Amino acid sequence: MSNMSQFKISEMAKVAGVSTPFISKYFRDFDDSKVTRVNKRIVGITPEAVENYLMHVGLDYFYRPSIILSANLCGGVGKTSSIYNLGAAMRRITSRDTPIVYIDGDSQGSFTSMVFGEPADDSEPLLLDFLEGKVKIEEILTEVDDNVWFIKSNLNQAWIEKILSKPKDIKNSMLNFYKEIYKHLGKETKIFQDHTPQLSSLFASSVCALCQLDESILRSVIIPMRSDKFAIQGANYIIQEIDDLVDTFSLDNDIDIHCFFSSIDRRVSTTGEALKLAKANENILDRLSSIIVRYCSEVPKSIMKSSSVFTSGKTNNAAQDYQDLLQYIYSYGVESING
Repeated sequence: MSNMSQFKISEMAKVAGVSTPFISKYFRDFDDSKVTRVNKRIVGITPEAVENYLMHVGLDYFYRPSIILSANLCGGVGKTSSIYNLGAAMRRITSRDTPIVYIDGDSQGSFTSMVFGEPADDSEPLLLDFLEGKVKIEEILTEVDDNVWFIKSNLNQAWIEKILSKPKDIKNSMLNFYKEIYKHLGKETKIFQDHTPQLSSLFASSVCALCQLDESILRSVIIPMRSDKFAIQGANYIIQEIDDLVDTFSLDNDIDIHCFFSSIDRRVSTTGEALKLAKANENILDRLSSIIVRYCSEVPKSIMKSSSVFTSGKTNNAAQDYQDLLQYIYSYGVESING
């Protein structure tokens, strides 16, 4: 991920809500270890410099520890690409001293394949092995780059359903797992976790964990949707599953849920129909993000290249929208705490 594009002056101005000339002036005297210049013009800002500025102006909500799950009962809605790109968006604005962890929670290993070209090898320890107590947390973490870590998956992961068969295990297993992640990598760690497009004990355990963790940790479930009835119905069922888990285990439902359209082409007539369908569903409407990820050819290109939409360095719709979505998720979390 080291070849990702650096933050631009215009992006910083947008995030901070100030003018581009103001940002240019602020970074003018920074040395070349903090900014990239071409002909004395600043064309990129390092994650460390971005973090320093945003903390300085009080936009510190990005820098909370966090766990974000991506889910929808419908496949092909952009769960994996969304969670990958949100993590990449985070690395662009967060010091590389802060660990970022990706977790592939799907036994198909599609996320693992997107990043590494193939699912985990049978000899590699998985989340399954950690939950069974066979390996330590550090044994299932693979460093990708720039303090970015990955927990791989393959078909063996399907056995998680058997070891998380008891209510006690569902309630506590992923809670203990997240605590071990923070213990091993540090309290500022940010976790981005993908899920299979079915109801699963792993998702149930992860949601239970989020409900039990301290509110100092930003805890969110993002639900990408296509612009069709089936995908919107899949989003609704995921919300119902979360509500059922809260009731079953007598938990406080204080996690954030964000539904969003992950590939909308505003020129297509079905876009309007999709918005009508979403707004007609109270579960979706109450959690519908104002950010829409616009259709962009960079998304399939990035998947083919096992990279994020930020890798090319060129401005594109998806990169802008995922960066905006990241800010929406983290600023929303602050507003929730403040009431």
